[in-house]
Amino acid sequence: MRFSMAPSNSPRFYEIGAAMAEFTGTFERKEVKYRLNTMQVRAIKQALSAHMAPDEYGQTSITSVYYDTPNRDMISRSLEKPLYKEKLRLRTYGPRNASAPVFVELKKKHEGIVYKRRIAASESAAQLFMVGVPYGRAIGRHPLADEAFEADSRSAKNLQIAEEIAACVRRNGPVFPSMAILVERVAWAPLLDARGAEAEGVRITFDERIRYRDLFAPEGKRASVPLLAAGEAIMEVKVPGAYPLWFVRALDDCGAYPTSFSKYGEAYLACEGKAAPKAYREQVAFDEAMRGEQERSRDWPQDGQLLELSSSSPATDAAIANSLALQLPNIVIGA
Repeated sequence: MRFSMAPSNSPRFYEIGAAMAEFTGTFERKEVKYRLNTMQVRAIKQALSAHMAPDEYGQTSITSVYYDTPNRDMISRSLEKPLYKEKLRLRTYGPRNASAPVFVELKKKHEGIVYKRRIAASESAAQLFMVGVPYGRAIGRHPLADEAFEADSRSAKNLQIAEEIAACVRRNGPVFPSMAILVERVAWAPLLDARGAEAEGVRITFDERIRYRDLFAPEGKRASVPLLAAGEAIMEVKVPGAYPLWFVRALDDCGAYPTSFSKYGEAYLACEGKAAPKAYREQVAFDEAMRGEQERSRDWPQDGQLLELSSSSPATDAAIANSLALQLPNIVIGA
């Protein structure tokens, strides 16, 4: 049986990256990011479909407004890759709705472990809170329309989280809306097993059509700017421990490798016209080197190249053909 790569618009049809690095599971949730091209997105979603499915919300539009100092000191420090870093943001899901809750989030990362603390508030209350108005006073002036959310916003747990966020604001000085990040997200969740329980604890999100708006720019120059090339996506894997073996194989098959990617950080560098800090550049260079090493170690078909396979069983040939067709959708199979 012969296989021939059909001609493509690029010299290399299937771009190979590096195999997945060894993942050390912890009892805390880790968030690992992958920057995927169009073919990798397709291949990984195909592999996911046997074990996971998009959650009940489907594709969701998410708007995150990051707060920072006038000099954007918070994101500047974050890009230096310190052991501890933090970000402040207001996040909304779906179309803008005055009665819908806005989530005030403090995202902290310490030695690779991500901790998120968030509270719900009305948009007006959230904005007042971020400029220094005490949380209780802000939600008292502008309560949430939803009674359940409103009751929860006054719980002891939320009051404690609000104090943590307020302490972060005080620690960093006055903060203001700095950057808006807009994405279209689809979250995948594990399929249920026969008992109706989740088979595995992994969660995977695909962020596509990522855009940013510089909120420090003059009013007439705040248009949305794409952050990725067309067809690219950021896949984020959230898992409490080790990756499932089937997922490790899926990543390796399409050459997906963890990468350092901060949406706010990339937008900041783009709109400020600044070079990335040394630590950030070194991490990106390491990622690229690993991809190159993996590409050299593989022997994938080139455009127009023929592969001849022979086995004692036509069924074996058919199985190999099906496997290659899944990984290389542009392949042409011939006798």
